[in-house]
Amino acid sequence: MSTTENDCKTWTPCEDVLENFANRIYAIVILNCRINLNIDHRQILNLWSHAKLRVTVDGGTEKWLNWLQAHESDEYVSIAPDLITGDLDSVSLDVLEYFKQRNSQVIHTPDQNETDYTKALREVQKYCSEKEMNIDSVFVLADTSGRFDQIIANINTLFKAAVFMKDTKIYQIASNSITFLLPPGNHRISIPESLREKQEWCALMPLGAPCMATSKGLKWNLDQTRLTFGEMVSTSNTYDGDPYVTVTTDGYITWSMGIEAIL
Repeated sequence: MSTTENDCKTWTPCEDVLENFANRIYAIVILNCRINLNIDHRQILNLWSHAKLRVTVDGGTEKWLNWLQAHESDEYVSIAPDLITGDLDSVSLDVLEYFKQRNSQVIHTPDQNETDYTKALREVQKYCSEKEMNIDSVFVLADTSGRFDQIIANINTLFKAAVFMKDTKIYQIASNSITFLLPPGNHRISIPESLREKQEWCALMPLGAPCMATSKGLKWNLDQTRLTFGEMVSTSNTYDGDPYVTVTTDGYITWSMGIEAIL
């Protein structure tokens, strides 16, 4: 969970995604990308079924239905998306009608000045406001299939969402990693023992703007280090064995961590 203690925000990303979700108030968003997670398929189904708000984005609607059918999870098909959003150029009318009959609300968001992902999060925020629902997290299935432009666009969405979903954690979950945005301030990130033992990779990347950062718990720590492209970035880092990594930053910084060792 995310808490504030002595002005330090604590993050438990792996626990939130794999263990604590049943006790959370969260939304799940499935983008139009391959669903190729190494997580046990039952774990993904649990994430879906326990969510307070379920959203599929454009072609992600069809990919989700196909994934359910491929995993012989017909009983979960009845747990339809609450919202289907996007410009709807990548989903068939048959699939939309299929879920409409199961009470999914289809929201056409044709604006081409933002990605379907950004627009979906705006609809999540609007829905929660109208329903007076205070979600603490959004889990986004966001494997990029190697598209660098999509990787950058997804990070840009995290920056945008930091403005209109300020108090909500947004975890981008790919096949072997979790990525999220640390705002300015002090942070403590929980690192499972298996990731520490296997020396799984992690990174602090100054996407967006330069920042000054200090860390503890990394093999190669930062000490009031200026991070900016063209100079220093902290990629291919790992852990020193401490169960927490602490980060203090004066600007937004992207944290990404490999999770293969716990899957």
